[in-house]
Parts: sequence; structure tokens; C-alpha cells
Amino acid sequence: MKILFLHRNLPPDSFTGVAVQVHRLANALCELGNEVVIITQSRKPLQAKYSVKPFKNSGLRISLLFFPFFKRILYPFWFRYIDVKGFDVVHIHGDGAFSKYQGNFIRTFYGTAALEFQHSKNIKGKIAQGLSFLMEKKEARNCRLKVGISPHVASFLPGVDKIIPCMLSENTVKQFPIKSLFPSIIYIGSRFSRKRGETALDLYLKLIVRYPTLKFTYVTSKAEATLLENIPLYANINFKSKISQEEIDSLYNESWISLCLSSYEGFGLSIIEGMAAGCVVVSTPHQGSEFLLTHKKNGILSSIESISKAIEEIIDNDSFRNAIAHEAFENSKNFLAEIVAEKYLELYRIAKVRTKGLSQ
Repeated sequence: MKILFLHRNLPPDSFTGVAVQVHRLANALCELGNEVVIITQSRKPLQAKYSVKPFKNSGLRISLLFFPFFKRILYPFWFRYIDVKGFDVVHIHGDGAFSKYQGNFIRTFYGTAALEFQHSKNIKGKIAQGLSFLMEKKEARNCRLKVGISPHVASFLPGVDKIIPCMLSENTVKQFPIKSLFPSIIYIGSRFSRKRGETALDLYLKLIVRYPTLKFTYVTSKAEATLLENIPLYANINFKSKISQEEIDSLYNESWISLCLSSYEGFGLSIIEGMAAGCVVVSTPHQGSEFLLTHKKNGILSSIESISKAIEEIIDNDSFRNAIAHEAFENSKNFLAEIVAEKYLELYRIAKVRTKGLSQ
């Protein structure tokens, strides 16, 4: 099957959840014998098994130069002029609001801007997410085949009746990894955002008093890592930024606990990556974590106020920790790349049949 993807960027230009998923899904589909082309502004990643067709549009560049704040409108406007002829399926992962949706078009919604709007920390973010939500609703009306990555999407975008979760890296380990000898926690995010990195830092200061051998890894932007590693209070935190998927996987594999403090996640890629590495995922309740985790079975759901005690129980109780970690590891197999890719292929076949029927 010849499949076209549309997304504005790819790793390593962007390590957002959507960019990572687009890359992984395209590779998995190629492994299953399909031809995938991605139209994007990024260069072809080194690990890509798919083809990349650069989107070069002088109108978009000029528009962004004068009106950078309106990129959420400008990208979808200019992307509507992409030539999609010759493909069995066109899969839009974003920026498709003004597209002329046809029978073989599929749109995946990676969460919803309605909840991004609610949890945004600044007025610019709220305006941007408000615009995005209006465009999402337009897409939901115009596209016949719609996918949500977790059930909550349908609450805001009626008609999204197909749920296909995010996928793990194709390099995900198939055996339970060997953990570090001493307590270890990994956190991925940033301060003063919905990821609540400031809470992660406060937790570290509490826990290090009781567990002096605790290894705490904080993965964030280069600017934030540089700032924080120069603060004496955080001198023993292992700050990381701009690291490869292989290094992230290695950090997960050795960690006891994966910490997710977000106020909102459409899914929670870090949750399934932690599960697949045999971590106990400790997460605040949100739409993604409540979809993926069952409290004290394959993870821990805890309020911000109680999260320190929850972590202490995990560290102190070996049998409790190991039972949850192994259950999480088994559950993570539902998100293996080949399994998720097959679910999309089923939908692509429907789209292809529909298009044939319309053309006859």
C-alpha cells in the first residue's frame, strides 16, 4: 500500500510526542511491506525506513516571517495545497484544518486542544490552543475516518469512534531489564508547565534526605538543564537534554520509577515507555494515565499531595514494587510497534475500499 503522511516536523528537529509517533508508525508500516512518504519541513532522520518529501513553500515562509504567532493557522492554510494524488491513503497527523478531506483521508487526534487550553499556563498559550480547538472541530466534521489515541478525545470531538493508542519504539526490549542497585527515578518534562517540573524538583529534595543513594534523572530542554545544574541544591541530580531514543531507553531500563506529574496528557508516551522498561509509573490522574494505568496493579495514580508517600512505599516494599513493575511490563506489549501498525492498516484498507467505491 502507498501511504502519505502529513506532519510539519520529525525527530531530531522535534521530539514532541506527535513527531515521535509519526516517525515510529511510518517505520513500522514500512517493516510490514508498505511504502510510506512523509511531507514535512524536516530532513529525513537517519533511522528512517520511509521517504521524506520536503515541503517548500515560499508563501508559508513569508507568512511566518511577518505573522509568527499565527503559525497554527498558517501551516494548515498552506498545507492544503499539497498534491496528494497517487496515494492509496492520506494520513494527516496535524495541520489539516483546511484540507479538502476525501474518502481515503484519515486524521489522528493526539489529544485535544480543548484540554490543552484549560491547562495552559499563559495567555498566549490559551489563545493558540483556542484557535487549534476550533480547527480540530472543523477537521472532525470534514473527515470521515477519525482516530483518537485515548477515549477522552471523543468527548470533545464527536465522531471519533476509533481508538488506536500510541506505540513504543521499534527497539523496545522484549525481556525485563536489569535495574540499578539503588533507588532511581526518571522524570521527563519542564518547570512551570503542565508537566510540573517544579514539583519533581521539590520531590527530589524531600526524598534525598531519606534515600541518600537515590539517583534522580531529570530530562528537559538544554536551557533549563544548564540553569538548574548550576543551582547547588540540585547538584546531585542527573540533568539530561537533547538525548537519543537509545539513551532515553537506557535510562528507563535502569530506573525503578518513572514519574509523570502532568496536569493533562492526551495519552502519555512516557507512561508506556516506563511500563515497557519495567518501571513503576507514578502518575497524577489525567485522561492519559487513567486510560493506561490501574492503581496498584500496573502503576500508581496519586495526587500531588500524596505522591511523596506513594514513592516511599514503592522504594521500601520490594515485593510490591516488583509485582507492579512486572504487570506493567506485560501490559506494555499491547503497544508494540507492529501491533499498533496493524490496527492502522485495518483502517487504511477501509479507506482504500471507500475511495474505490466512490470512484466507480
